[in-house]
Amino acid sequence: MVFQQHEQGKMERDEVLLAQGRLRWPVELAETLLSNPLPWGPPVYALGRYLDDPTQPDQSEMFMTLASSVDGAYHRHGGAGDPWNWASTIMAKVKAEVSFTEYSTQDLLDIVFLHYRGERFNDGLIRAEEPLLRSMVQEVVKRVHSKTPPTFISKKLDQAENQ
Repeated sequence: MVFQQHEQGKMERDEVLLAQGRLRWPVELAETLLSNPLPWGPPVYALGRYLDDPTQPDQSEMFMTLASSVDGAYHRHGGAGDPWNWASTIMAKVKAEVSFTEYSTQDLLDIVFLHYRGERFNDGLIRAEEPLLRSMVQEVVKRVHSKTPPTFISKKLDQAENQ
């Protein structure tokens, strides 16, 4: 059983709530994404034109599949802008310290999920934060392959939170 120490100093199980219909977290997909240098986000479109060549390949569909494999980020971290305030605080700390140890696997995957959802409103968000997102996914893969992996919990069909 994996435990994660949180800010309050108490130890909690490292559990991850999967999206509705998911039976397991797709670690193989994560490893495929990490092994390929192609961008994770779609081509950036701004001011009436593409800033990236839209004919070039990317991994945006695979990234979105991976990111959407968890559920409940909005519910766990408040509504409206609260999840982004929460995620921005963690991302700033991680950028400065480059350590994921104080964050649960669920926290890391929630941040990846929020970036997937945020791309709809902020074109280029995934590509802008891709180095940090790659580091977070790499940390999750490392935890999955550890002696004490996180527990992934499959939701029942009647437990949808982010709909």
